[in-house]
Amino acid sequence: MEYRFQFKPYRLPLRAPLRTAHGSWTEREGIMVRLEDEAGRVGIGEIAPIPWFGTETLAEAEEICRKLGDKVTSAALDAVPARFGCVRFALAAAREIQCHLIGDIKKNHLPVAALLPAGREALAALPAKLEAGFLAFKWKVGVGDVDTELGLLDELLAELPTYVKLRLDANGAWERRQAAKWLARCAERPVEFVEQPVRPDDEAALLGLAADYPVTLALDESVTGLAAAQRWQGLGWRGVYVIKPALAGPLGEIAAWAAATRADIVLSSAIETAVGRAAILRTALTQPLTSRAIGFGVDGIFGDRRWDGPVLGAVLDKGWIDAVHPEAIWNALN
Repeated sequence: MEYRFQFKPYRLPLRAPLRTAHGSWTEREGIMVRLEDEAGRVGIGEIAPIPWFGTETLAEAEEICRKLGDKVTSAALDAVPARFGCVRFALAAAREIQCHLIGDIKKNHLPVAALLPAGREALAALPAKLEAGFLAFKWKVGVGDVDTELGLLDELLAELPTYVKLRLDANGAWERRQAAKWLARCAERPVEFVEQPVRPDDEAALLGLAADYPVTLALDESVTGLAAAQRWQGLGWRGVYVIKPALAGPLGEIAAWAAATRADIVLSSAIETAVGRAAILRTALTQPLTSRAIGFGVDGIFGDRRWDGPVLGAVLDKGWIDAVHPEAIWNALN
């Protein structure tokens, strides 16, 4: 099969800076790719790298797109090396849409976890999220002083109904001693899991903390790609795998791994636009990937419905996906 291939880099400001342990994130850069076959069928995918997560850089992704040229074969698309997970995700998504290979939607809906801002701003944001019906929340920690954030944790939990789940995401910010202090406190609190408590390269600490504390731990930066997740399985990891499909590679490979191993997965956003998000969420509704709330509660992150897509509330259903029109988003990019 031969395709006409096009790509467009983009740079979009975020509506408000996203504070994480890696610093403040103010804009999203990526690349849209477009495949068109001889019959005129079109598929569009999105390359959304995060180099500090261990992905390829935007410059590397753009170089691959240039080398693919205006005409590209299926063999050339398949030959993109595995380490370029973001590029492979986008190309595979575009081919699946273009070839109508996506399966039928089987689930009626999936719960969505809302993202709370770091620090005390989380308390201010919480009431509206609860009113909107969210039953799971993710709070960014590891941004401020440990004792201050632990005090905020108690305040936050006091405001949450008992039926609501809270996830903590440290983005690898803590040293082992700090992580131990948090996990000791969380062992007495209703926390669903603590995500990436220490750096991804400190594997001994991650395994040790998982063995020493009853709190469920989750890997995020440690499992940027599917191969990394499989390696952690080989190490005997029994916690959660937070998988950002836009970074990890083709959705079909992730779905096959999940089905074969029954890994405890949370699907999470990489702050992609509605193009990448729709590809991921359609697969989430067609495949038995996870029983946990999906980490896509980032609605309005761009403050522009062209890039955000329709309003995404506490529950994802087929209607949201059907309302996303990738070709219109492609045409809207300069």
